[in-house]
Order: sequence, then structure tokens, then C-alpha cells
Amino acid sequence: MIEILLGLVCALGMCHVEHIAITPEAAAVATCESGDTVTLGSLDWNAININVDGTVDGGAWQINDYWIWSATDRWMMRPIARRLGMTSNDVLAAWPRIADAPPAVQYAAFEVVWNDGHGWRHWAASKPCWEQWLDIDETGRATWRY
Repeated sequence: MIEILLGLVCALGMCHVEHIAITPEAAAVATCESGDTVTLGSLDWNAININVDGTVDGGAWQINDYWIWSATDRWMMRPIARRLGMTSNDVLAAWPRIADAPPAVQYAAFEVVWNDGHGWRHWAASKPCWEQWLDIDETGRATWRY
């Protein structure tokens, strides 16, 4: 796991460092999808990109608002919501856009999509970037290059 520093959170005079632990594969993909493409672990939780088809990719992993983070096509929303202990309606009511969701929710969505059997193929467009850190093994999975 790689620890990503999210920032200093303060309330009622008490402060603590907030961080999230993500897999190296997640760090590589996020670096290429919303980061500077060079510095492993650079990412933008609030990144938004509008595609030529009008759909929107958002968050650190640029999850699509039509195919994944959607009320109309729930093939991935239901498993994401289950992972969060919520219904898909509740998830979408709390965070209508994935870029609005907190890092832990975005990472949960990434893990569900990454582990759905297609893995890196959802992020094939950024493969020329993330393959500097990841290899595709004999089973077709993208894994950390050791």
C-alpha cells in the first residue's frame, strides 16, 4: 500500500493528518488519469474532464458518470454502493458526481471497477503513461513492476 497525504484536518482546536492507503496500481493509474503523469502519487481528487461524447470523467481515477457513476446504468453502481454499505440511490444522493465524493469513496469505486475482471482495460487510454510502473502479467492483469 502507498500512503497518500490528504491534508491537515482541524476541528475544535484539535488537528490530525488525514491520509489514505491505496495500492501501487491505484497510485499509478491516478497519477496518469488526474496527476502530473510523472510523480507517482500525484493526483487530483476533484478532477473533471468532459469527453467528446458528452459524458464526464471525474475524480482521481476519472470514473465515467454515464457508464459507472450513474443512476441509469447501474452495472457498477450497485457493487460500489454495497462496498460502502449503502444503496446506489443513497450514494448518488450523497455525491451526484464522483469528483464530489471523498477520497475513500473514490478509492472504493476504483477497487470495484479494477477488480471486476477488466482491471486496467477501463484505463486503457492512459496505458502509455502507467505502464512505466505496471506490467500486464500472463493472466492479463496489470501488476506493480518490482
